[in-house]
Amino acid sequence: MDFFLYYGCQGVTDSQDMPAENPTDPAQDGGNGGSQFQRDELQSLESSIPTRSIDADDVLKILKEFLRDFPKLRDEGPPREIQDVRDNSKDGEYWEALTRIIPERTLKLWDALGAALLEYHKVLTRRSELFSEATRLQRQNS
Repeated sequence: MDFFLYYGCQGVTDSQDMPAENPTDPAQDGGNGGSQFQRDELQSLESSIPTRSIDADDVLKILKEFLRDFPKLRDEGPPREIQDVRDNSKDGEYWEALTRIIPERTLKLWDALGAALLEYHKVLTRRSELFSEATRLQRQNS
């Protein structure tokens, strides 16, 4: 958010106009969490930033500038060491148990209901056909 406010107050017009370094950019501190100097500078910057809304046209430019310093944008998941430590010996049991999560009795009930609904649909379809035929015959008789 500080990055947005910093560049929003400068009235960003083009990414070439933006300075190469920004004290509020977390990507430029080398990932070490920032130094005390940077935190102090950030606090002084926050107090000097007037409250101003950011123009909608500048949002994309600010985001591109913010992401420019990130070498990779995707999360690659946990570190390789953590992935190797995971015990996957019970995975088969887990997936096998998931196949039986709905009781057999409930599955049979659902199958019976499905079959009954199909029969009911056939009856309603036939009734609709008969109703259309009766209407046609009434018009013919009149």
